Amino acid sequence: MKIIIDSTTDLPKELIEKYDIDVLPLRVLINDKEYTDKETITVDEVYDAMKRGICPKTSLPNPKRTYELFKEYASKGIDFIFYSFSSKLSSTFQNAFLIIEELKEEFPKVKMVALDTRAGSIGAGLIALQGAKLAEKGFSFENILRISKDCIKHIEHVFTIDDLNWLLKGGRIKKSSALIGNALNIKPILDVKDGEMRVIKKIRGRKKALQTIVNILEERIKNFPNQIIGIAHADDFQTVLELKDMIVKKLGHNKNIIIEKIGSVLGSHLGIGGVGIFFFNQEPEEYINEL
Repeated sequence: MKIIIDSTTDLPKELIEKYDIDVLPLRVLINDKEYTDKETITVDEVYDAMKRGICPKTSLPNPKRTYELFKEYASKGIDFIFYSFSSKLSSTFQNAFLIIEELKEEFPKVKMVALDTRAGSIGAGLIALQGAKLAEKGFSFENILRISKDCIKHIEHVFTIDDLNWLLKGGRIKKSSALIGNALNIKPILDVKDGEMRVIKKIRGRKKALQTIVNILEERIKNFPNQIIGIAHADDFQTVLELKDMIVKKLGHNKNIIIEKIGSVLGSHLGIGGVGIFFFNQEPEEYINEL
């Protein structure tokens, strides 16, 4: 049984290696040159380009490479689940789904599925990580798939971004909103509902924005407090440490916290300085609370 993720899924390298998770890279385009995410270009190099005013473009994984990766496992008779970036934000899921449908005709006995996590960053990571833990413990393909779908229903993303100009460049907000927001030091608070990003609050000032995130966490995690929490950042590690301290102070939760940098694809849309937290708002049918 194999767990595969795409490169928008942010998990620490040591966890990817520990659970032998395969990563399918998306593509990043900078100054008309194409790179393979996290292979021929690092996340730090993408952020460095953004600091120079370059707005990277991104695209789904190479279809040929996707086909070859999936066929590699199918031809060996290895069942696999591919945990994909939200289909509302990328065509990665649709492409993988079509390739798997094609492979099912050639390898009818192999169990394989593309799973739309309706999530991104560590949100998708927490879902896939549970799948990898269950696989390690010998759960069946059907049980892992069912539990993963339950995880998808309850994943939460709550985050803020530092500079509205990046959402403006990506065509996600109007120019007037970005100018007014930056002038008034407005920090939007966003979450993800059914795979789509939405602004849920507009807070004035960074400190208040972070406190708002922690307050939302406290409210939404109350039915399942004892779990792994993820914190992701767009090249702003200092804010992550501040946010972690606030979470520990508010919830008394100081263990099993994953910290990771937001990857190239999401980072290029959200901009430098974004930070968010990821967790489940309800305990899934089966949950392994260890790293």
